[in-house]
Amino acid sequence: MTGKKTKPHVLPLLRRGLWGLRIRRERLLASLRFRFAKLFSRKPESTVIDGQAPLPGRFCPNPFKQIDLEESGVAFTCCSSWLPTPMGNIKHAPLEQMWNGQAMQKIRESIFDGSFRYCRHDRCPMIQNDSLPTLDEAREDPLFTKVIDERQTTLKHLPQFVNLVNDRSCNLYCPSCRTERINHTEGAVYEETAELQARLLEPYFSESNDRHFVLSITGSGDPFASRVYRDLLYNLDGSKYPNMKIALQTNGVLLTPRNWERMKGVHDNIASIIFSFDAASEETYAVTRRGGHWPTLVHNARRMGELRAKGLYPLLRFDFVVQKENYREMPAFVELSRELGADRAYFSRLIDWGTWPKDRFMDQCVWEPQHPEYEDFAAVITDPLFDQPFVDLGNMTDLRNIAKQHLVHLH
Repeated sequence: MTGKKTKPHVLPLLRRGLWGLRIRRERLLASLRFRFAKLFSRKPESTVIDGQAPLPGRFCPNPFKQIDLEESGVAFTCCSSWLPTPMGNIKHAPLEQMWNGQAMQKIRESIFDGSFRYCRHDRCPMIQNDSLPTLDEAREDPLFTKVIDERQTTLKHLPQFVNLVNDRSCNLYCPSCRTERINHTEGAVYEETAELQARLLEPYFSESNDRHFVLSITGSGDPFASRVYRDLLYNLDGSKYPNMKIALQTNGVLLTPRNWERMKGVHDNIASIIFSFDAASEETYAVTRRGGHWPTLVHNARRMGELRAKGLYPLLRFDFVVQKENYREMPAFVELSRELGADRAYFSRLIDWGTWPKDRFMDQCVWEPQHPEYEDFAAVITDPLFDQPFVDLGNMTDLRNIAKQHLVHLH
C-alpha cells in the first residue's frame, strides 16, 4: 500500500508550522534559563556559561535603550536570535511595565556582572567582532553614566531605540526567510498589527515632543511593502519630533523616487538607510533574493548614494548575508558598495529561520570546517580586502580569524 502524497499547496503551511515550532522551542529554552537564572549565577565568575565566556568590564547598551516589537506582540531588547529572552507582550502589559519588568532587570544585571548569560555569544556581531564598549567608554554617554555608576536595573527613561519588526510583509520571498510572499494589507492580521504598533508608539507620538529616540523600520520585511509601515512613514510629520531619528532597512526595490517623495515629511529625520543585497551580480541575486529585480535595486541604490553624497542623510550601508550561493562574491560586493556610494559594506552569516530542512541549511554554511567548500570559503574571507575600515564583517569576524589559522596550519 502506497502512502498518500502531500498536496503541493500544503507544503508552505507545513514549513511555516515547523518554523513556528523551532522559534517557540528556542524561546522556551530562553524562558527556562530566565526562570532558573539563580542556578546559573551560582557558578564562579571565571567559568564559561553554556560554552560562552563571560565579558567582564564590557557593556552592551541594548538592554538600557532598545525595544524590538515582533508580530505576535512579544517584545525583546535586542534581535531575538541574539538575545532570545522576551521582556513581555504589548498585548498584556504597557511599554513602561515591560521595560522595567523582572526579565529586563535580570538581563541588565547580567550585563553588570559580565556574564551576558542571556546573550547568544556565537551570533551577536558585537561580541564576535569585539566591539562592545568598556564600562569606562560607555560612561562617557550621559544616558549611561548614572546607570552604570549605580548599576541601575530599573530605568526612568523609555527605550531610545524602537525597532519595529512586527510586520513580515515583503515584496520578496527569499529562500532563506520564507517559502511564499507575505503581504498583510487588510483583515484581522493587518488590524492587529496596526493596533499593537500604535499601542507601543503611543508614548512617543501622543503629542509633539523633543524626546530623543530612533525609530528603526524594519528587519522583518520591507517598509515599503508593508501597509502599516507605509502609513506611518508617509503620514508622520517629523517636524513635531525634531529629535526623532529614523533608520530604514529595505531590500531597495520599492525605494523609488515616488516613494521617497511620499515620505518627505520625515526626510530631515532620516539617520540611516540599509539596503539588503546578498549578491554582487544579477545571476546570484536571482537565487538569493527571490522576487526582486536587480536593475531596479542597483538604480535605486545608486540614486540614494548620490543623495548621501549631497549630505541629505548621515549613513548608507549595504548588507550581504553570507551563504553557499554567494560567498564567492564577497570581494566584488565590497567594490560594488563603494561604487554605488555606500559608507559601509556589512556582512553577516546566514541564520536558520526554520525555512529549510536542517541538512539543506547546513549545506549553505560554508564556514563550517567540515563543509566540502570550506577551503574555498577560507581563501575568500581571508582576502586582505576585508581589512579596510569600509568593511564590517559583523559576526563573520571570528569565522575569518578561524579561517586564517586554518590556512596557516595547512601550509
